[in-house]
Amino acid sequence: MTPPTAGQRVPAVPAPSRGGPGHNGFGEVDRSGDEGSHLHSGGGSGRITPLGWIGRGLVLCAISVVSGLLWLVFQPSAPPDTTGAEDGQGPQRPRTAYEFTEYLSDEPTNCADHSTGKIARFFGETPCEHLTRALYTTQLNNGEKVLTSVVTVLMPDAESAESLERMATRNATGNIEDLVTAGKEVPERYPTLSHDYGYDSTHQGRLVVIGESSYFGRSDSDDGRLKNVTTEALKLGRGQDEQPG
Repeated sequence: MTPPTAGQRVPAVPAPSRGGPGHNGFGEVDRSGDEGSHLHSGGGSGRITPLGWIGRGLVLCAISVVSGLLWLVFQPSAPPDTTGAEDGQGPQRPRTAYEFTEYLSDEPTNCADHSTGKIARFFGETPCEHLTRALYTTQLNNGEKVLTSVVTVLMPDAESAESLERMATRNATGNIEDLVTAGKEVPERYPTLSHDYGYDSTHQGRLVVIGESSYFGRSDSDDGRLKNVTTEALKLGRGQDEQPG
């Protein structure tokens, strides 16, 4: 090449293009192409297809089902309900509005021998299968004490049980003697139960439960509270009948 003469302009050598391969236009090396090549080198686009989402959903559902089954198998068992149970023996007592304490009970073998009037004759024709009698004491909110008799009679069938209860609720038909009326030994301060105060009865299936109550200290008094006490005491009938004698 001939050297330039004096006053001749030397053409400028063009600078390397910043927008060419390997540059990003800001003087830095552009590696986006390399990254793209790495992303696509795996053979896929990198996006999850609809089938992929379905597969993931099925996996999650399977995990949930297995977890639920494991919980059902290994969950701790619930503790037994011991409400009203006495030392873990005998039938459990139901919930009642009053706290009843049993004082005396018996289990006669014959219903007719411990009944009076038409009810005794009824048992002569239709003998009962099981009889229990018990005395309970409880205390009202005002401090007054109440004595309650609960008698249970198990009849041969539901029809005879219904007939017995219907007869027992009528006047002048007799009754099954409670323990006080029968002459069982009780303290002198215990009230009598010969007035049918607070009388109530019920039957369920073959079982008839009959009750009456009286106040301590004023056995000649009757009011709605006595009936309420008796009604609550009747709930003890099922357990009383099933209690071993």
